[in-house]
Amino acid sequence: MNGIARERRLLNIWILRVSIVLCALLIAVGLAIFFAHGGAHIPATPSGSLRRIMHTAAHASLGLHASAFLDAAIVVLLLTPVARLLVGIYVSARVRDWLYVAIGVLVVALVITGVIAGQSGM
Repeated sequence: MNGIARERRLLNIWILRVSIVLCALLIAVGLAIFFAHGGAHIPATPSGSLRRIMHTAAHASLGLHASAFLDAAIVVLLLTPVARLLVGIYVSARVRDWLYVAIGVLVVALVITGVIAGQSGM
């Protein structure tokens, strides 16, 4: 395995491990808060735009609401593939593989366009 392929592999492993650990910690904190409050109140289901969900989760986490930590865990899981894609673009640019850089940028643009279209209710 050459150096660049090894670097790509190690970066992907690091991203996956960090996202899994962060997600597990957020879920554990959310469940601990949920059960500490008696487990009677069902956490709110996130709705609305991504910006609104992130703002609500950040605000609710200050009040130690279980749903804030559970929502944050879901966002971490959703953003993990995007982080891996960005690492792929970075590594491809380092080896000057412009075809893969272009494909990666196109995919990122499509993801961003999809998120924006989904947020606007198209």
